[in-house]
Amino acid sequence: MDKVKKELTESLGRSPYPPYPSSQGSESLPGTSKTSSGSKKYPPIKERGFYSDVLTPGALDLLGDVSAGPNVYRDLLKQSEHEDHTPKVTTFETPENIESILNAQQIGPTTEIIKETDFPLQSYKPKVQVPFEVIPGQCPRKIAIERLRRLYLSLDITQLLEMAGIDSNELMPRHQDPDNMPTIEQKNDPLFPVYLPLQIFDNEEYDCRTPEEWLLLGVEPESEDRKPIPGKALLPTDDELGHEDPKSRKLIYKWIDVGVLDYDEETKFYLVHKTNSLGLVRDAQGKRVLNGGMTEEGRAPLMPCQYWVPRVRLLFLAEDPRVLAERVISANDLRKKTQALLLYNLYVDCMPLDGMQTIEEKSLQRMKQMAMETSRLRKGSIILERLQLLGKEVSLDFERTMNKINFDRIVTSKPQTFYYVTLPEKEEEKVPQKGRIDVPEYPFNEQKETFSFISLLTRPEVIMALCQVRDECNKTAAMSLFHSTLTKYGRLEEFEQIQKQTFSQV
Repeated sequence: MDKVKKELTESLGRSPYPPYPSSQGSESLPGTSKTSSGSKKYPPIKERGFYSDVLTPGALDLLGDVSAGPNVYRDLLKQSEHEDHTPKVTTFETPENIESILNAQQIGPTTEIIKETDFPLQSYKPKVQVPFEVIPGQCPRKIAIERLRRLYLSLDITQLLEMAGIDSNELMPRHQDPDNMPTIEQKNDPLFPVYLPLQIFDNEEYDCRTPEEWLLLGVEPESEDRKPIPGKALLPTDDELGHEDPKSRKLIYKWIDVGVLDYDEETKFYLVHKTNSLGLVRDAQGKRVLNGGMTEEGRAPLMPCQYWVPRVRLLFLAEDPRVLAERVISANDLRKKTQALLLYNLYVDCMPLDGMQTIEEKSLQRMKQMAMETSRLRKGSIILERLQLLGKEVSLDFERTMNKINFDRIVTSKPQTFYYVTLPEKEEEKVPQKGRIDVPEYPFNEQKETFSFISLLTRPEVIMALCQVRDECNKTAAMSLFHSTLTKYGRLEEFEQIQKQTFSQV
């Protein structure tokens, strides 16, 4: 054993660490020096590395196989094979649709788009007025867009209209039922049902994008095809009856998920396609509908699930449902007001004229005299006939005005009886502050001097020259290249000579 220690010591060499200096005594060790201050300065220490290749063959025999692992007890290995409760691998049977089962599994939230869709992602992005680069502390553009997108998707257009007291099914005009005509005793507002289309009273100022911009949302980058744009439209639930008679009383209109395909500039209608149960826009063959259904052969006939709808009945998912609800409410209120005024004028026109006060003959003659003061109107014979027709029209308008005054007085005195009559709003007449019309200031003298300086028509020699030119032009216009007033017969040579003389004179 002592022999082995001796061989290891000789092979490893001296220790790489120098001996510590003794704390006793003030004498320095060999190889050291003292500075002027008296402190000791030691030589630099050099690091040395020792590797296994310096071991002697005898040392390897003593250490054994250094590349082998640790010693283990082989009796403890594979004891699970001898246990009765451990099943074998062959007992598990893998189902044939294992791939579909694994694909259907979803463990925890994920950002991957799993649901299949026919709409591009950009068609859901709302329009925001936020710069692309914002200063620190402000909301970034992408976050603002995502917040608005989630807000718009959380709002329901049907509930917004119901909160305003509007039933979506009652927005569409219907045919009047002749068997169940409402009467005044029922005291219901449906006494006069809706019969005017809603799109007539639509205000386009509510729209945040043009039709071209809405359709561009369906065009993805690096793609030539235009996909549908997601939205909701007020459509009938029964497609067959809706195409035959859209004003049928049997139809029920609801806001249905659609894909916007195209736009017609003449009618200002959008072509929409109802989505299927999976939210896809597909044709009868199950293919995607691209480019508004246009093909090389042209547009195919409309499918039962396709409709042309106005903008007021269409909600894009990239727009604010509250703005569209306000748009529908404004159009519906204006339609009610218009229908009420039409009925009011109908009541006044149907009132009898017998026994009503007519216009005085003196007033009518005075009107005719003031209209015929122009000298040109006095000479025309047709004017007298027209004047009689105008007199009858003035008399009729006077009698209608008298009926209108009486009708307004009666309706105002008995508002409970004539609750279904809406009187027109009276416009307040503004009294002018002055009894004359203000004419804006105009520098007439300066403009006259400028015109006189620039124009040549103010010089007498120019006016004289133009008059002479016009005189010569009039003479030339009265001339003829041929002599046509022959008084006697002549020979052909004489006729040719006369024509040549006339031609040369001209």
